[in-house]
Parts: sequence; C-alpha cells; structure tokens
Amino acid sequence: MARFSMIFQRGFTLLEFLVVIGLLSITIGSILLFLTAVLKGTNQANITSEVKQNGQVVLDTLESQIRNATDAVCLNQSNNNLCSDPTASTTHIKLLRTNSNPLHVRCVASVSTTQNGKVEIAAADNPADADYRSITSTDIVSGVDITNCAFTITPTSGGVSAPPIVAVNFAVSQGVDATSRSDFLANVSFQTTISLRGY
Repeated sequence: MARFSMIFQRGFTLLEFLVVIGLLSITIGSILLFLTAVLKGTNQANITSEVKQNGQVVLDTLESQIRNATDAVCLNQSNNNLCSDPTASTTHIKLLRTNSNPLHVRCVASVSTTQNGKVEIAAADNPADADYRSITSTDIVSGVDITNCAFTITPTSGGVSAPPIVAVNFAVSQGVDATSRSDFLANVSFQTTISLRGY
C-alpha cells in the first residue's frame, strides 16, 4: 500500500502529459477550423446579400422609370434595336416622358481599380456629365461594380402606336478594389423585360 500511494504523489508521467497536450491541441484546432468556416460562410452571405440588394435597387429604379415612359430611344446604337456600341464605354437610352424632361439612363464601364462600373441617370434634354447621378454606391471598396450592362429596345408587333419593350441586363459584383479573398467574392446577374405603358 505504501508503494501505491507514493506513485500518485509524484504526479503525471511524461507520456501522460504528452497525451493530454495532444488531445487539447486537436480539440482547439478543431474548434478554430469550425469557427473559421462559420466566419467565411457569414462573410460570403453578407457580401452576396449586399450585392443582390444593390442590384435589386438598380432593377427596381429602372423598371419604374422605363414603365412610366412614353417611348425609349437608343442614343449610341450600333444597330436599330441593341443599345450597345462596342466602341463606346457606355450604353445609353433616353426615356421620353409625358410631363417632364426626358430621362437619360447610361451604363458606365469600370476603370481597373479606380472606378466601379455604374448605372447613371439624368433628367434633362441634353445632360452634361455632371448632371448624371449613380443609382448604386460608387465606393471602390465597399460599393458595387456593374458589368455586362446592356439595354435592348424591341418594337412591339402591335403597330406604330404600341409601345416598345425594353430588356435590361447587367451583373453586379463587389467593388473593383475590394479584397480578393474567395469568401468576399460575389457576382449576381440581373435581367428583365419591361413594357412601356406609352401614356
């Protein structure tokens, strides 16, 4: 009996100590991996939500303005219907309205890491660049970048008096100078077809 109680008084052996340290390391490592995965998932969800929200604001604004217009005209057209010019940095339509100035809507391409792509609007007959305001946040880090923006105007088959149909396509991603980590990347495409009321 004296020998048995003497072993317990001396403490743990080196092997027991190493086993405990190993188990603690594995447990702490597993917890850190789990927390990192949760944080990455949260980052991805937040970025995707912000990108979708900004894209929906653009879509809702354009839909409201286009639907209430009496006519739509391409201003830098390469053919009769498609409002995109491959040599231009913007796509541009003019929405004619009954009781106010025409509304100009244009897409402006991004410039490397110095300017986000954006959709701008201006209410004037011949607006200057300073008259345009962006529909989205233009901050190159926390804002969004609008790409692949295009308008297509299709005349309806109902004759001259029938209003045209405008198709809107664009993609939204995080700002051009935002972090490039995979959990901070999001790209959402939007497209819709809107029939003008024409009155």
